[in-house]
This record gives sequence, structure tokens and C-alpha cells, in this order.
Amino acid sequence: MKHVKTGIFCLILAGAAWTDATEGKIRNWWLLAGTAAGIWCRGRVFFPAAAVVLALAFLLFRLRMMGAGDGKLMALIAGYLGMEAGMEAILTGMAVGACWSLCRLWHNKSLKTHLVYLTAYFMRLFQTKKVEVYGDGALKDPERTIPLAPCMAAGTYLYLMVSGAVSVWMGR
Repeated sequence: MKHVKTGIFCLILAGAAWTDATEGKIRNWWLLAGTAAGIWCRGRVFFPAAAVVLALAFLLFRLRMMGAGDGKLMALIAGYLGMEAGMEAILTGMAVGACWSLCRLWHNKSLKTHLVYLTAYFMRLFQTKKVEVYGDGALKDPERTIPLAPCMAAGTYLYLMVSGAVSVWMGR
């Protein structure tokens, strides 16, 4: 039964990743299906981790560092896997996204410009002690952003594969 639940979760992640990559947004019905599956699989335990991650992701959304659907997908991952495993999967997904972004910036020859902009953002943050919106509306520009849901899905798949391999290796 555990494999069926994991399979359903992986299909939901794939659907969310597909719509983000092709349409530029994660459809809420993927997130609702994932939430229903998460509640079915984990019961009440689904909610605490999902709520904490959703609150943290909301801050990143308010700063325009990611979309609302991305934050909801991260909350779904944490709720489904639990806080510790969910955070490992999310951070792995962030690492995938960081590699993709660096490769894209390197290819476009704009890495230096973006690093200077990021440095200036943090310097303003520390000098003024005011948190401001990051970027100039780039969140809606597909040429300047990457779809985060495929990165989150890839990170979760990597986490599941590695943790499964470790379990087999350790004889659990």
C-alpha cells in the first residue's frame, strides 16, 4: 500500500511540474488532489508540516521570489513526507533549481549582472533594515525565470530514490 501512496504522490508532482513547465503556473486542482491524497495517506499529521512550510513560502511569495503555486506545492511536499523528509526534498529541489538557474545565466552571459544585483539587494536590506520586493517584476517573465515545480518534483524524486536506496542498503 505504501508504494501505491508514493506512486500517487509522484503522479501529482509530475502533473504539477508539467503544467508549470508548459503553462507557467501550477493548476490548483493538482494541489487539491495532492492535499486530498496527503490527508488520505497521513491523516491529521499532514497539516502541521504543511502549515509551517506554507507560512514560510508565503514570505518568499510576498517578496516576489517565487509564485504562490510553488509555495503551495512545497507545503504539499512537506505535509505528504513530514517536516524533516519534506524539507530535505524541498532543499534538494532548490538545489536543482539553483543549478538550472546558474546554467541558464551562464549560457545567457548574465551571471555577473545578476550576482551584482543580488549583492546590491542584500546590501540595501542590511543598510536600511527594510525588506523590499526582490526584482522588477521578473516573476512573470518566462525568459528570466525558471519553473520551480519541475525542480521541486525532481528534488522530491531524488530524495525518494536516495532514501529508498539507503533503506534497502541498511536492510530496513
